[in-house]
Amino acid sequence: MMDPTGDDRSIESQSEYPGDAEDDYERAMKEALALMEKGFDLGGTHKLDRDALHDRKASRDKDSR
Repeated sequence: MMDPTGDDRSIESQSEYPGDAEDDYERAMKEALALMEKGFDLGGTHKLDRDALHDRKASRDKDSR
């Protein structure tokens, strides 16, 4: 049976060694976690600091006017 990608090899036969899938998963997981720890610089600037964004009292005072 042919898979949708057109490759008729089974998933199991694509790996040279039986443990490769687990090794690949572990490596990918470590790389993903490292990227999340590092973060991404998406540019832009912050006009408000965290405290101002979370100042609910000031927000309620504005709403009550």
